[in-house]
Amino acid sequence: MDIALIERYRHKKVGVLLGGMSSEREISLRSGENVYQGLKKLNLNVVKIDVDRKVCQKIAREKIDVAFIALHGRYGEDGSIQGLLEVMGVPYTGPGILGSSLCMDKKAAKKMLESIQILTPPSVYFEGISLPEIKAQIKTKLGFPAVLKPNSEGSSIGVILVKDEEALNKALPDYTCEYPDSFAEKYIAGREITVGVLGDKKGISILPILELKPKAEFYDFKVKYTKGMTEFVIPAKIKKEQEQSILDSCSVIFREFGLNGGVRIDAILDSEDRPCFLEVNAVPGMTDTSDLPAMAKAAGMNFEELLIRILECSENRE
Repeated sequence: MDIALIERYRHKKVGVLLGGMSSEREISLRSGENVYQGLKKLNLNVVKIDVDRKVCQKIAREKIDVAFIALHGRYGEDGSIQGLLEVMGVPYTGPGILGSSLCMDKKAAKKMLESIQILTPPSVYFEGISLPEIKAQIKTKLGFPAVLKPNSEGSSIGVILVKDEEALNKALPDYTCEYPDSFAEKYIAGREITVGVLGDKKGISILPILELKPKAEFYDFKVKYTKGMTEFVIPAKIKKEQEQSILDSCSVIFREFGLNGGVRIDAILDSEDRPCFLEVNAVPGMTDTSDLPAMAKAAGMNFEELLIRILECSENRE
């Protein structure tokens, strides 16, 4: 533990921003409570701020010196709260406005991955085409099974697997009504991995790769947040040359997306052991079942050390 770094925050008031107004509010409350308790263990001056439409007044009233963002989903990861904090002159953890919004917009993130020659599963984007055309493109471009995803949700909310054309025909009309901004992605059968990256303009460090082994057919919201439903293998059993390729790709993603702090990059190793990158999470969960704290622990970093490192990164933003 870096005692000097802790002392630097001893005279600052840290506001943990949690809750929020997205569909991931309950997960954010759990993440934020863990962050709050962790910073309290370090004897820092810390306060919880439940984010709603009066958040500006709350932040001003608390007179915080730095914001630790523990918000998930819309308004918390999409650049909205980051923009507000920029205007208010309050330093904050995690990526800035552009990096946050890019990660939250899955379609934009996938197009960015393609532009920097990072492998990502083929997709069909729904905007501007009819339901029959969507079905036809999924059938011809992706095949089955396929994955339907909302564009701007996290925690696997709204992500469903359609196994065949009949299932697609049944699911798609209601799905596009519930999630007008959505897309389909080719299902990649393989090993699910996730990579934690801690970094700022001074440099980055990559945590041990985690392999996720869900005790269900599909890694959905329930599996992700229910204790015992997913086995963690850390470090993942991956060949050295393959591991280095994954780490190199994660370094490129971190820099090209303009990221900061602690982020999580998700991928699947396909049948040829190639990493297909799925998405980038700008504000990873900090719950008891979350991946980033588990990867930090495997690297010999306890939860409080992880929090302090993320706070430090906020001082060294690009």
